[in-house]
Order: sequence, then C-alpha cells, then structure tokens
Amino acid sequence: MRYRKIAYLIIVTTIVAFFSRCFHESTAGSSDPRGPLYAGSQACTGCHQPVFNSYIHNNHFKTSSPADTGSLKMMAAVAKEPFYFLDSTRIRIEEKNNTFFQSLSLNGGVASSARSEKFEIAFGAGKKAQTYAYWKDGKLYELPLTWFADLNTWANSPGFPASHARYNRLIASRCFECHASYIKRSFEQSGPLAVSEVPDPKSIVYGVDCERCHGPALEHARYQQDNPGDKTARFITRISKLSRQQQLDLCSMCHSGNDRETQRSLFEFVPGDTLSHFYYPTFGAPGSEPDVHGQQLQLLRMSKCFAGSQMTCQTCHSMHNEQDVTATYTAKCYSCHQSSVHATDVMKENEQRKRDFNMTSTSCIDCHMPLQTSKTIILNNGAGSKTMPYLLRTHKIAVYK
Repeated sequence: MRYRKIAYLIIVTTIVAFFSRCFHESTAGSSDPRGPLYAGSQACTGCHQPVFNSYIHNNHFKTSSPADTGSLKMMAAVAKEPFYFLDSTRIRIEEKNNTFFQSLSLNGGVASSARSEKFEIAFGAGKKAQTYAYWKDGKLYELPLTWFADLNTWANSPGFPASHARYNRLIASRCFECHASYIKRSFEQSGPLAVSEVPDPKSIVYGVDCERCHGPALEHARYQQDNPGDKTARFITRISKLSRQQQLDLCSMCHSGNDRETQRSLFEFVPGDTLSHFYYPTFGAPGSEPDVHGQQLQLLRMSKCFAGSQMTCQTCHSMHNEQDVTATYTAKCYSCHQSSVHATDVMKENEQRKRDFNMTSTSCIDCHMPLQTSKTIILNNGAGSKTMPYLLRTHKIAVYK
C-alpha cells in the first residue's frame, strides 16, 4: 500500500510538471509569428475557457480562415447553376478530389477550359457574405465570385465588375489588418522604381483573436499561471479601463473604413494607442455620407444618441458572445429610453399586435437603424445587367421617414 501511494504521488507530480512545462512552452512567444510578447489564443483557455468557447463562434474570430470544404459543399449544392457575366463567360463552382475551384469557361464551352483556381482562404464569417482568395507564385489573389448568405447565391465579388470575371486582383496585407490578427510581409523589387509586397502564408494568424483586442498576453499568462491567488488581471489591457476615445479607436481600427492611407501597419496598434497616429492627415471638405458597409463609427457619430451620451460600441455589442438577437438590441434601447412616452406607447402597441394578430413585435432598430443599400457593394444577378441591392443595417440612429 505504501509503495502504491508513493507511485501515485510520483505519477501526479510528473503530470503536473508536464502540463506546467507545456503551458510555459506554449506561452514562450517564439512560436507566435507576431513576436516574443505574444502567447497565442490557446494560452487564454487555462483561465478563460468559457469565454474562449463562446468567442470562437463569434463573427470577429471567424472573419478569416482557411477555406472550409464542408461549407463549400453546402453552398455548391444550393446554388448549382453557373454564374454568367455580361460578356457571355461563366463560372462554375467545381469539386475535384475534395477541393473546390472557381472555373471560368466561354459560353457553351467546357468548364475549366479558360481558367480554374481553387478556394484557399475565406474572408468574412459567412453569416452575411464570404469572399475567397487563392495563392499564385507567392501572391494572393481574390476570386471573382462571393457567397452572399442573405441572398443564398453567388455574385460578383465586392469591387468586381459584372461585365467580366477577374482573377488578377491582388490582396494586400491591408486587407488582413481588419480580417486577421497578423500576416508577415516582405518587399521585392518589381521594376526600376517599384517594389511589390510579398506576404508569408505561413505567418497568418486567422481571425481577430484575443490579443488583437487585449494586447500582447505572454507576460500576463505567465504571471497569472504562477500566481493563481491573484485574481486581478495583470499585464493585460482591460477594455473597461480604457477611455471612451480609446475604446472607440480600438473598434474603429476596422469599423471606420479603409479609404485613408496608413503610415504604419495597423498590426502595430495595441489597445490604448491613438488611431489617428497611424494615418496620414487628410485635408479638405468631408465627402458624402458614410456607407453602411465598413463605416459604422462615422455613422454612429452622426447620431443624437451618441452625441448626448457616453455610449461606445460595447454599449450595444457584446464582443465575446455571438449576439444578433433583435430583442437584445431593443432591450439596450429601452435601458436609456424606457421612460419616454414614445417608447412606452410602442411597447404597448407591440404587445397588442402580438395578442390580436400573432405578429412579431416591431423593434427599435427596424425603425431607427433600418437596413439600407450599400453604395460601395454593387451586385449582379448573374443573368443580365440587373443589379441587386446589398442591404446592411445603418449605425446612424435617427428618425427615418
């Protein structure tokens, strides 16, 4: 019995030492392409498993990924017909040896006779849309068709013409700055007075991970592991401790558009930084009203609710949870407006509608943040010159006719 106890203690001690060593090795920083200060999201699971399990289903975490064969199978099964461009060429989604391709052919020709490139990287979580890219000679190119989940169909990729298919649009690291947490790049001379960017596919940290919003976490992970009794988060950024402007800067890094020229890579931005320091200054009169796609902060700033309060993006959005329930957003509105006569009357009217007509109640956001057509994303129906509107919810909170 005594020897059994000794053997048991040896085994337990060995297991604890092994996992402790594994943890420290996993947070050594050398394996993370961002550098020695980063631990990687897996290092967060030891203390934050429930939050991590929720966040991996969030659109932010899934905003880029390797192309998923299972999802592509379902899309191809739903939209079986080829997509026709106005020049009579067409693209079919083809499967070859469990790999999917966008294959271009002439009208009436054999599929793949003109061009065929495979799905390799997906941009977007796929809840609304997903755009794809392929690697060629060390460069990344956008594929001509995008999947639009709301429309349940393929259409020309954002920024692409409906007249003809394009396979030659380069995807630069600037795209990854909002759709991923990191990609390493180098530069090579491509002409007497020109250089071109060379991205490293092995360095990609897909999605918006924990450290993209909370900053480098290696020191934090090591300290909390070595000091489990200290429940105060050390050496990490707590979003609630940032000023209002710092919180807005963190979100607007990706939600204020990409029409300004950066003087530093946004991968260098860490929470608490001043975002304006990363852009070249702009001069002149402001342009037209911001688009509903990608310029959420500009629209929010135009709202009376924003100007008359201390609200931030986190006032309505839960970053760690997948939240897109109309009732949840309505509750957020009522938290500030529950005493208003309008809110009280609308609530009574909605309850009456549900009783009398079995209708779904009208939400605050349907009236005050309606879906609007994007001016920057123009889609074609694949069967002619008819365009399809792409609707997104505006973040300009206002009274609409």
